Amino acid sequence: MEEKQIGIVADEAVDLPEEIIKENDISLVRFKIDLQQLAQFSGNIYQKMEQSDKQGVIGFVKTSQPSINDFAKVFEEKLKHFKEVLCFTISSKISGTYNSAIQAQKFLSAELRGRIHVIDTFNGSAGEGLVALEAIKHIKQGLNAQEIVGRLNAELKNFKLLGVYQDGKWLEASGRIPRFVQKGAERMGLKPLFGFKEGKLALVGIKRNIEDLASALFQEFEKNTRKIRGSGKKITASVTHADNEGQARKLKELLSNINVNIAFLNLTCIPLGGHLGPGTLILGYHVDNNL
Repeated sequence: MEEKQIGIVADEAVDLPEEIIKENDISLVRFKIDLQQLAQFSGNIYQKMEQSDKQGVIGFVKTSQPSINDFAKVFEEKLKHFKEVLCFTISSKISGTYNSAIQAQKFLSAELRGRIHVIDTFNGSAGEGLVALEAIKHIKQGLNAQEIVGRLNAELKNFKLLGVYQDGKWLEASGRIPRFVQKGAERMGLKPLFGFKEGKLALVGIKRNIEDLASALFQEFEKNTRKIRGSGKKITASVTHADNEGQARKLKELLSNINVNIAFLNLTCIPLGGHLGPGTLILGYHVDNNL
């Protein structure tokens, strides 16, 4: 069997749909998931959380990064079929996943180690997926691994993420935000928007008395990209959601109406969505400054 040039590995926070993963032979490295009391309920993780809530229990998952061994096994298998491997991880500022991948690379032989390229996307979910898709585009254009890594590192700042949760009680239950922040926002009719700033999840905007989550994200996106779109630059977007497909499709339609290319729509990964809670809506987008 002929050895292929460049293969793709990613942690599951890449959030790409199954058809894209299969089509591009992407190998996923899974997070460790502890469902705790949610294991007794049926459906996907977000449906389980909703069912637990109906029974008066705010259930949430515990997650931990993939192990060094998890990455090492995938790397070794991937290198049997590809000359070089690009590996994409969720931001190192919110997870130890990148470090696990780097340590796994160091455990390989010197020859194999040099064929692995680990990229910290400083992003996650819809944003991380777009970084991986950009790499795939460059592979198809015939660029070598070093060229792709160089281009991506120079472009990472142009991969943005906006998100909004439906109910802050899940974040509160998981200890991610103080109780007074959530309750105060509710009393004032405010909905915080989050995103990545230098790889860290941060508050990036606030909407008051919003009509729905899709409209809130679209309004923020439209405002942030007005000048960019006016200049003729291409924007590619992706949408993920925590079992909120109706709002995800509405957001996709709103974006399509202003000629934004939609790369994919998918469920949000458990490591993010499991803490943000059911209903969460996330928009990733990439501004192509090469046009």
